[in-house]
Amino acid sequence: MTLNDVKIMKTQHFLLTMLMLAGVGCAPTLQTERQFDDKGQDENIDKNAYLESLSPDDMHDGLVFWTSDEAFSRKSELLLLLDTLYRHVRTDSFPSEVKTEEKWMSEYREKLCSYYDLYRLGSETIPENAKADSVLNEGDRLMELGCSWSTMEMIVNNSASFTFDRCKEYGLLNQLIMNCESEEAKELIYKEWALYEKMLKKITLISSNIVELNYWGGSMAGPAATANYCIISGSRRHMYQTILNIVTDEPWDGTGVYLRNAEQLLFGCCDESLRKIVERTPETFFDANDEKEHKKVVKETEKAIQELKPLIEEWIVLMDQVDKEFTMDGSRHCIERAGALMLMKWASIVSDNP
Repeated sequence: MTLNDVKIMKTQHFLLTMLMLAGVGCAPTLQTERQFDDKGQDENIDKNAYLESLSPDDMHDGLVFWTSDEAFSRKSELLLLLDTLYRHVRTDSFPSEVKTEEKWMSEYREKLCSYYDLYRLGSETIPENAKADSVLNEGDRLMELGCSWSTMEMIVNNSASFTFDRCKEYGLLNQLIMNCESEEAKELIYKEWALYEKMLKKITLISSNIVELNYWGGSMAGPAATANYCIISGSRRHMYQTILNIVTDEPWDGTGVYLRNAEQLLFGCCDESLRKIVERTPETFFDANDEKEHKKVVKETEKAIQELKPLIEEWIVLMDQVDKEFTMDGSRHCIERAGALMLMKWASIVSDNP
């Protein structure tokens, strides 16, 4: 591999990571919508014909282009259905106002349930949310079918899993809103969600940049960065599932630390990771521009960390209100500890070194 090849590889991975982070994409196309009848079903869909019906940008930005021919031949209907979600989450406008996104996700999950019932993927008696999640899980398995696990395929698969997870997140939001006993409680949840979206943009940028700096010029930056997105989403869903279990009197785990401790851990890990990165800055860069770019990413990361701090300060105050709203005196601070576990997961991904 030549020096020029390495430089091209680093540039490609940087752009791919930023593409996933920014959520660049396009709205569902008319061609995508036309592939389905009312049941979300259409037989004998030709993959090449479908791709040729799209614009070049639409073609490369959806799931169908990246999935194997084997996966498409087995479940083309499911892939086209999931492509709608993939494109929606990757648009510049996502997420918009929380209630708007909740409504869109609720309507989309109804389509997932229809697919589950149409193809009888399991028991007909399980809850609707479980049906929708089962279809999304089937999508994860489908993305791996015939996958050669190239760098790009790992990035796309991680990105797909993250978009599927975002739908699951909104499913938990909808369930919690349905179990709120007052409009004040609902508005509190919506307010927390809107603040979380701001935090999410910062932590994904920070974690992606730290991965890029750790793997500077390496081929695994993209897969590692996008894998972290799934960890972030998983920690969010765990927190929301805990709140939902408390509200509905279901079993829940009350272990964990307090938010202030988790906050200190998160920013301590951010500072330590950047310190180590600066200390082991490559002695030899490809050229002056490469060194300049490295410093730019470090500065961008430092700025994002400083911008995240007041957001988390505000969120901690808000989480105390959520705790008071949804827990009795005997179980106070359990929601707070669930939130702390989320921050601890964030701390773990910014601490990982190659």
